[in-house]
Amino acid sequence: MIADNFWPPPDAFQSVPVANQITDGAASCLALAVCGDDGLPVRQFSQGQRVHLFFEFAIHAPIRVPASGVEFSDARGWIIHGKNGFQYSRPLPSRVSPGSRLHCHTMIALEIAGGEYSFTIGLASVAESAWHDYQQGRLPHVDFARLMHEHCRVPNAGSLTVQFAPDGKLLHYGAVNLPGFSSLTVHASASPTLPPPAPPPAPDANRENLPTIFHVTHWKAGSQWLYKILADAIPDSIVKPEAGNAQVLHWPVRPGKVYPAVYVTKQDFDVVRKPTGARHFVVIRDLRDTLISAYFSSKISHPIADAASARLRRVLQSASFDDGMIYMMDEWLPGCARIQLSWLESGEPLIRYRDLLERDVDILERVLVDECRLPVDRHRFRNAVLANRFEELARRPRGQEDITAHERKGVAGDWKNHFNDRLKRAFKARYGGLLIATGFEPDLNW
Repeated sequence: MIADNFWPPPDAFQSVPVANQITDGAASCLALAVCGDDGLPVRQFSQGQRVHLFFEFAIHAPIRVPASGVEFSDARGWIIHGKNGFQYSRPLPSRVSPGSRLHCHTMIALEIAGGEYSFTIGLASVAESAWHDYQQGRLPHVDFARLMHEHCRVPNAGSLTVQFAPDGKLLHYGAVNLPGFSSLTVHASASPTLPPPAPPPAPDANRENLPTIFHVTHWKAGSQWLYKILADAIPDSIVKPEAGNAQVLHWPVRPGKVYPAVYVTKQDFDVVRKPTGARHFVVIRDLRDTLISAYFSSKISHPIADAASARLRRVLQSASFDDGMIYMMDEWLPGCARIQLSWLESGEPLIRYRDLLERDVDILERVLVDECRLPVDRHRFRNAVLANRFEELARRPRGQEDITAHERKGVAGDWKNHFNDRLKRAFKARYGGLLIATGFEPDLNW
């Protein structure tokens, strides 16, 4: 068991490059170590084991009450856990002077589903009076959060793997383990026995012989456009997308059906039990255009579906354009990047959204009708593509912008109209290599 004053030896740490950090100049992260309960560096854990994250910040300007924080994200980029020092009942210093070093230690019990996880670390501070009021319950979190100053953030600072325990037992189902209990008692029944349920309908032999087709992509890469094309071309075969990709990750895949807008990594897709002969195609988009599209839809046009989207809209509407874009780079875009990277590393062919905009009929007919064997008449399929072009849906020419509409602009390369030098530097530091690897740029000189 690690003692409270334990600090790993220097060889347990890895340095954190300045280029990977977002900082206001008051602090910077120097090093990070990921350890188990024995204090030794480790990256593979069993469900229920505890991970210890040690990280060191250099303080360059005076700050008030400091708190370090950690956010864990799954392979889809969803934040499954986030907590900072203000949410733990431990004492915090009232101020920190320039030249100081902050040694931060966070322990988390990994009672989560097996898989690959990444984590982001950061440092924030708040005035002593606000911290005192928050502790005494006189200042609600919503107001307290507005008074916090974030000094340093390291997105995707590290990663780890969670797997079954050595005894092979499963700790829980789903993403996380929640506190609670379960009981079961047996009582004699005083009511008549219910009739047995009706047997499920016999499978359709014709449907069994049709290919099952998956349209794999990431958010804001024309997924709803292709969904509309497929729904027009073969409406009786469509399986509607569900939150969290439940239609493929939770429910059994239905043979002979078409699954549009499946937002999954290659690793998640590989574990889905698919009918024999299933086909899939993957569409990706320039992450810069993806970011621009997501920014405007999240801030203005997209319907508020849940608390997370409502919170994102509040953040973007209260922030400057640059700050909002950088927030999206760190909090929203990583999920899209993970999907792209996973399929890129697999070596499978990728369809680029910008090519679809210019040659939609040719590419989609080849991929869907010829390669995936979509059971539809070619004439009907071409008409479905033509009927769902931007000009038909938006009733205005492609390139004419309406930031309040889902079909905002319908062009590739729109990022050039919005990226300034600050945003270019921030994007290159986070996603420059992936942009080159996916073929959207030859180098970083853009």
